[in-house]
Amino acid sequence: VEAMRREAEGVLSVELRDPHGAELQPFSAGSHIDLILPNGMTRSYSLLNDPAERHRYVVAVGLDANSQGGSRFVHDRLRVGAAVKVAGPRNNFPLNENAQSHVLIAGGIGITPMLAMMRRLAAADQSFHLYYGVREAARAAFVEDIVALKGGFTQHIDAERGCPMDLGEIIASHPDSDFYCCGPGPMLAAFEEATEALPEDRVHLEYFAPKAQDDSASNNAFDVECRTSGIEVHVTEDR
Repeated sequence: VEAMRREAEGVLSVELRDPHGAELQPFSAGSHIDLILPNGMTRSYSLLNDPAERHRYVVAVGLDANSQGGSRFVHDRLRVGAAVKVAGPRNNFPLNENAQSHVLIAGGIGITPMLAMMRRLAAADQSFHLYYGVREAARAAFVEDIVALKGGFTQHIDAERGCPMDLGEIIASHPDSDFYCCGPGPMLAAFEEATEALPEDRVHLEYFAPKAQDDSASNNAFDVECRTSGIEVHVTEDR
């Protein structure tokens, strides 16, 4: 841990470097790493720094009031100089750089992957607009960094507006864009509803945690095809 900084209320950034100064594995915008914390827990965090950087990884950790030890450990016990194992990076939320334009929608700590995307788009001189929603102004992190990137930027503070962002209105106002969303569950559900009629390849989202599954479907057998290897596996309902 090279540096830690309070970015907003309940948000800490953590800069990680190799202890011997070696270059780190490259990553693309939207990637995340797993931190294997000294308390034995493993947590995934999106990389927010410029993907062109090879000397560091930077993540931000929002303090979860219901934390079971991940974010609480980072905020209360992790300190500069501590050694942390890292797995990754991996990317389940890639940026489509061939899109005509990009609309990024972030809620709370969901701003982190968007920062790496904006940095990549700014470096490639591509058009983007960020919509950033937070409950209160004190919880808005990285605003100076966002403004410095000189893309489109709309900030929405729920406490001042009296309501969350209208995602349907945002989607309708950018008819030719690719859309990206990362944030809390209710925002993602609203985003999926607002983009339901759009082609799948223009809609991109990332959940903080796996979506809840319908337990009534959990006892059904199914087949899995591993496309790279061509292996097909039948999973019985008791496995």
